[in-house]
Amino acid sequence: MKKWVRSGLVWGGILYVITMILFPLIDHEKFDTTKILLGIPLWIVTGLTIGYLFDKKKKTTNARKKG
Repeated sequence: MKKWVRSGLVWGGILYVITMILFPLIDHEKFDTTKILLGIPLWIVTGLTIGYLFDKKKKTTNARKKG
C-alpha cells in the first residue's frame, strides 16, 4: 500500500470518528444510521484527498530544496 493512501485512510478515520461520533455525543444528539453509513465513503474520499495533497506538497517542497 502506498504511503499516501495509508496516511489518507488514517486521516479519514480520525475525521470520521470526530465528526460522526464525538460531536454528536458532545451535543447529545441521537445517532442516525443513515448518516453514519453515508459518512463512511465521504470520509474515505476526503481522507484520500488529504493524503494525496500532503504527499504532492511534500514532493514539491523536496524538489524545490534540491533545485
